Amino acid sequence: MRTWRSRSALALATCLVSVPAFALPTPSPAPSGTPAPIALVINGQRLALKPPPRFVKNHLLVPVRRIVSALGLDFEQRGERIIIHVGDHTVAFSIGSRHAQIDGQNVRLEAVPVIVKNVLYAPLRFFTQAIGAQAHFERKTNAVVITADIIGTSGNGRTVHHGVVEQRGTVTAVDLDSDPATITLSFVGTTQTIPIAPDAVILLHDVNADVSVPAQLQDVRPGYFATVRLAKKGLATRIVAAYGSRSGRVAAVSGDLIVLADGHVIVPSRDTIVSIDGKAASADRAKVGDRATIRYNVRTDEVQAILLARAATAQNAAAAGAAITDVSLDTNSPLRTGETVTVRMHATPGGAASFDIGPFLSDVAMAERRPGEYVGSYTVPPGVNFVDVPVTAHLQIGAASLERTAPNRLSAATTPPGVVAVGPRAGAVVSSSRPAIYARFVTTAVPVNPSSVVLRVDGHDVTPSCVRTPNFIEYRPHLAYGNGPMHVQVQLADMAGNVTTKSWTFTISSP
Repeated sequence: MRTWRSRSALALATCLVSVPAFALPTPSPAPSGTPAPIALVINGQRLALKPPPRFVKNHLLVPVRRIVSALGLDFEQRGERIIIHVGDHTVAFSIGSRHAQIDGQNVRLEAVPVIVKNVLYAPLRFFTQAIGAQAHFERKTNAVVITADIIGTSGNGRTVHHGVVEQRGTVTAVDLDSDPATITLSFVGTTQTIPIAPDAVILLHDVNADVSVPAQLQDVRPGYFATVRLAKKGLATRIVAAYGSRSGRVAAVSGDLIVLADGHVIVPSRDTIVSIDGKAASADRAKVGDRATIRYNVRTDEVQAILLARAATAQNAAAAGAAITDVSLDTNSPLRTGETVTVRMHATPGGAASFDIGPFLSDVAMAERRPGEYVGSYTVPPGVNFVDVPVTAHLQIGAASLERTAPNRLSAATTPPGVVAVGPRAGAVVSSSRPAIYARFVTTAVPVNPSSVVLRVDGHDVTPSCVRTPNFIEYRPHLAYGNGPMHVQVQLADMAGNVTTKSWTFTISSP
């Protein structure tokens, strides 16, 4: 039996475009004690954000996840790539990058985000520019005041982009018994119940690891943040349910509190689901050494589920005379759609064996083809993307349970890389006869292979004269071009071999 799990997602990010939208003076320090937290006022409604906004080096920074929710906006995270929808406008950027895109147009960032006490902060000005809002800091009330027609806590989570209607929100219920089945979403105080088409595509998405996997409707749990694509009749035709999680070994247990080896303290709520080896349990039954997968709501960080796998004791294994000699994969390269990885384990014969791919795919059966050699395989379906995850084999002999992880890790990429910005941009008229020509790339999983990138200008391959990296290609002509249209084509492939080609035309009109 195969079950999909989730993995770590606690971070969300954004950046600031350098524009003179408004000036924010640094507040006067409090005479003594800790300064009062800065509040946020949106269209007259005062919101007390926790954690609050703060000034860092004269920049007013806001906690990204909280401000996105407070502004009534939605977001997607694909690894280090963040996408925010504002009506029919799309804003995209990458964590750590000084560039962002607004409706595909490249803009330079004024600053990168900073982490303060494990919370990601980013400058507020970026949001106000993207939504056309007015904002100012009021010293007397110690609040940031924002006024805009299209934002606020009354947003319903519905967007229309290039004719595609999508509804977003936190899943509160999934009704499998109704005809048709329905999904109920909550978004900033509003609730929508949506009927689901019988042939709807269901995907589960880990926002940090950027793993997307096909699933069944019953796999969509309350607390996931879902993006639902709607057909003309209001039926859901595609559901992407996002979650976040953290994995690690249990280092300490105190009552219901669980401390992982990386120092994170897990605090379950009364609604948190806890299981040990697939059986319902309570958090206080966790033991040091258990493997833990902690599922989170990507918007609130609320712990949704604690999945514990009990480690076998050395005494049990020794008593059964069980041992795993080695575990290996038959590939070191990223996989594409339809490609297969074979996992091979040499161990004590006569047992039951399976393997996991990270915390995402578990209990894939392995057959004992000859005594002591267990073999299993996994074929990558469309829509699955993951990077550098461990593959762990399990062996069960009597009361003994053993596991061992392969020395090399596995990646899969089924989505081709994208070209997020080009220069000169399509349709541009430039005065330089030797313009810099470039293209910038983004991937959902494995990086672009620089040696695969080819640039052609007016049919001529100029790649040998280019600078190529996993993120961009740039060409600076040695000779002047004549006036007229210039046709450019860039072709690239990621490390899994997924190929993308983009063409555009600009015009030279030099004096």
